[in-house]
Amino acid sequence: MTHLLRTYIFACAIATVSLLWPATIMAQGQRKNKTAQQEEVDTVPLFRGLSVSYDLAGTVMRMVGDYGQIEGAVRVNLKDKYFPILELGYGTAKHDTDPVTGIQAKTNAPFGRIGCDINIAKNKHDDYRVLVGARYAYTNFKQEITGNINEPYWGGTVEYSMNGSNISYHWAELLFAVDAKLWGPVRLGWSFRYKTKIHGKAHDGEKLWYVPGYGKDGDALGGTFNVSIELAKRNKTVKTNK
Repeated sequence: MTHLLRTYIFACAIATVSLLWPATIMAQGQRKNKTAQQEEVDTVPLFRGLSVSYDLAGTVMRMVGDYGQIEGAVRVNLKDKYFPILELGYGTAKHDTDPVTGIQAKTNAPFGRIGCDINIAKNKHDDYRVLVGARYAYTNFKQEITGNINEPYWGGTVEYSMNGSNISYHWAELLFAVDAKLWGPVRLGWSFRYKTKIHGKAHDGEKLWYVPGYGKDGDALGGTFNVSIELAKRNKTVKTNK
């Protein structure tokens, strides 16, 4: 009887091991996969670097047209995803006698924008970036307008001269941009921008012809073409979690 009991217990033990062994192997495999995933956690530092850039588009516009700006920017890289940015520039306009209105316009003033871009690319650590962002911008300027304008009531022309008072102009921008590594620390990128005025208007009897940093008053679209240099960049690191 004792022999039969021992045989029965041994058979139950063998059956139990046979049932539990596959589950044990599966659990061990899941633990290994989880450990591997933990070892590949991206622990790139918060501060990834600093870069400076220059807008070539504004300079070319001023060279070939009657208005434009020189503009530079400083941008901080946070985890290759968030890019706080400060843009500063100096806008100028010298509009010769207009064949329609008969006026001349002149404006020179600094401007500034502040905002942040977000990298929406799938691989945020890639050399190519796809960015969306926003800006708040401000300038304070004067404009000089002179010339002969048409007199609608009496006919003919009358001489017009205006040395404007200070005008404060606030606006916002939404942008879509692409940025890519060219060579070493040098990068190239362009942005497409939608602009909307927040506050700012000419004084009574005055008309705005050009707003430094914004462009022609009333224009809603704009863009930049930037060359940038990364001054410092911390390398990506991968940390093993135990």
